[in-house]
Parts: sequence; C-alpha cells; structure tokens
Amino acid sequence: MLLQLIISGILLGGVYALTSMGLSLVFGVSKIINFAHGDFVVIGMYSALSIYYVTGLGPYISWILVIPISFAIGWLAFQLIKKTIGGEEINQIFITIGLSMVIQNLLLMTFKSDYRTMKSSFSSSLEIGNIYISYESLLAFLIAVAVTIAFLWFLNRTDLGRAMRAVSQDKDAASLMGVKVELINVLAFGLGIAMAGLAGGLLLTMYAAYPTAGGVYNLLAWVIVVLGGLGQVEGALAAAFLIGICETLTGFYIGPDFRQVVYYLFFIAILIIRPQGLFSGIRMHKKVKHETTA
Repeated sequence: MLLQLIISGILLGGVYALTSMGLSLVFGVSKIINFAHGDFVVIGMYSALSIYYVTGLGPYISWILVIPISFAIGWLAFQLIKKTIGGEEINQIFITIGLSMVIQNLLLMTFKSDYRTMKSSFSSSLEIGNIYISYESLLAFLIAVAVTIAFLWFLNRTDLGRAMRAVSQDKDAASLMGVKVELINVLAFGLGIAMAGLAGGLLLTMYAAYPTAGGVYNLLAWVIVVLGGLGQVEGALAAAFLIGICETLTGFYIGPDFRQVVYYLFFIAILIIRPQGLFSGIRMHKKVKHETTA
C-alpha cells in the first residue's frame, strides 16, 4: 500500500510541477510576486472544460489549445502588472490580489458557483502486480513530464531560454549585452501562465473546477516554490514531487481533510530550519556567461 501511495503522489506531483515551475519562472525572471497564479490554474480548468463542451475534446488533447489561450491571457494580465516591476513589492501584492478577485468574480458570473467535473474517458486502471494506476492520472503525468522536459530544454538550450536566465541573474548586465529585458519579461510571464493553465486542464481529470479554487492552488504553488528556493525552477520541480507524495500519504493515513494542514506545517518547519528553501542548491544549468540578443 505504501508503494501505491508513493506512486500516486509522484503522478500528482508531476502535474503540480507545472504550476510551481511557471510561478518560479515568473518570479525568477520578472521578480513579480503573483498572488493570482492559482486563479490562472482555474482559468485553465474552465478553458479545458469549455473546449470539451464545444468540441468534445478531452484534456489529453485540448491542452494543445489551452496553452495558447492561457499565454494570451497571461500577456493581457502582464500589461496590468508590468508597471510594478522594479517598484515596491507591496504594489505587486495588492494588484495581483485585486486581479485574483476580479478573475474569481468573472468566473462566478460566467460559470456560476457549481462544482464542475469532466466525464472520465477511462473506466479501468493499469495493474502492475499489486499496484493500480489510473489511466487518467498516468496520462496527465506523462503530458506534464513531456512539457516539463521540453521547458527545461528550452530554458537551457535555446537563445531565448538563455536570455531568460540572463535576465534572472542580472537584468542590467543582460540589457548591456543586447537582451531586450521588457520582451523577456512578458514572454516569461506568458509562459508561466501557460504552464499554469496546462496544469489546470490536467488537474480537471482529478479535481472539480469551481471559481474560488484559485486560493487553494495559489497557496500550493507558493509552498512548492518557497520549498524549492525562490526563483529556482529545478528546485520547484523537486519540491512538487515531495508535496504530491506528502498529500497522498496524509490523505490515506490521517484523512483527506488534513492533506493541506500537514504540508503547511512541514512548510513552516522548513522555513524555520532552512529559510532559503529545501532544494535551493539544486542547479541543472550553469550560470550564463555569454548572452545573445533577444
């Protein structure tokens, strides 16, 4: 049973990783403290749900459409937030909290307060010995892993990805080397929101969508990002798997109502013991030495 729970936690953590890495990218590059990030996850859920109602496409296919939709919404949101970059952090907090309230109320007006789920496309599970793996969870995990690998490749192997890393490390030096910092900021923010939207579409196969769910996913994403080390994408990836496993073990051994309580207590303990983050030393790429224009 323990192995079953750990595998389920890993599958869940793979989807959580998309949410947290998107937030980590935004903070690492643009230094934006986005308290509306969880609401963009919910927008992804409702986008996938709307596509399903109109076309009949499930989230395992509709995510191809959810990504550009979420990126476009992220671009629009950035236009409201961009003037706060480099200013007082409290301004970012207030404007993103306000944005969160606007998004939640728009979703309430459009979709009402009902919990909405998507009909399962699969009625069976993959059986490996005594381990049972839901096909829905497995497909969501595989899509999340594929996108994560593509994202890390983009970040480490392309000129645009290296430009993002350069801005993250020193935006003034990057600007002097010809990097268009403003363009990189908007692209990083849009990409982070696109990953959040994709995570929302995949989470729709596991959890119901409702307009105020953003608060739950926002806190979850920030817990993972802080545990992984602020602005460190790879640290967020490792922390996401840890939180996924913690959630499934807690839900089974203690009770589903205590899932968030346990990892919040764990989060507080880590902040006291290691405030820089549990995985703050993880680095999958070297510091950028030569930048290209972007």
